[in-house]
Amino acid sequence: MDGCSIQGLGKMKTFETDAIVLSTRDHGESDRLVAFHSAGFGTLRGIAKGARRSRKRFANVFEPCSLVRLECRERNSYIWIEACALVEPYLPMRTNIEKWAYAALFSEIILEMVPAGEPHPGPFLLHKKTLDRLECDKDPQNVLLLALLRFQFLMGYMPAMDGCSVCQCKLKTSKQWFWQAAQGKLVCQDHFCSNTRYIVLDMGTLALIQYLRIIPIEKIWRLRMRQEMKAPLLRGLLDWFGYHTGKQIQSIKVLEQILPSCGFSGNWPINRINRHSKEFRKLITEPDAPGI
Repeated sequence: MDGCSIQGLGKMKTFETDAIVLSTRDHGESDRLVAFHSAGFGTLRGIAKGARRSRKRFANVFEPCSLVRLECRERNSYIWIEACALVEPYLPMRTNIEKWAYAALFSEIILEMVPAGEPHPGPFLLHKKTLDRLECDKDPQNVLLLALLRFQFLMGYMPAMDGCSVCQCKLKTSKQWFWQAAQGKLVCQDHFCSNTRYIVLDMGTLALIQYLRIIPIEKIWRLRMRQEMKAPLLRGLLDWFGYHTGKQIQSIKVLEQILPSCGFSGNWPINRINRHSKEFRKLITEPDAPGI
């Protein structure tokens, strides 16, 4: 479900839309302020009058990461939620703390990076499909990585990934590449900055990322990241988020508590290696070495 309907188009007086709840907090004595991600209006915040006291109209419908159907009214520059019907609560996902943490992390990124009040059906569909997949996939970390990479592409942040952004040399000229995810640059070994965070990518991972950009969303979940690439890729994508928003992801605190079950090790290795060091020479001469 990704539909929306509007009455009073232009003034957006009333509207209905499918939405994913992003966050809620108390507002006043009995209301709730709800942030949600919709197909037709991007991210929005609305006030649900009397929601904290309601046992029928708004009972159990504002849990984060729930898919709902909203009826809203715009009045005095505020959005008032008139009614909310629960479509999909994703209950199985909520019983798995790792899956729930990944869902919360992705929703937090959506809240900060999808523009408010603008139609963005692509990110909404990706958001919904990601929650659907997290419920059933045995590798939720892989699901999150695929979703974040696809989201980068949809929002226009992913570089071309077809060669060095500095000297324009093509991928075939090297077996190791350095992705500065925060700055959106892919560079060869001659042009990476040793004082910048980067991810070492081999040709296989680059090919997977390129393929991820063009295939239908229903097929992206077939792709599988190598285990040793997951931690550095996730850390790089979180650096990208922080670079563009100036904020830290609060959901990461939950993930830090369950690192062993997520397959992370130590401090989430992302590199600051001097190009003249033994580490760097070993990395370049061993193309099959995992990204560290």
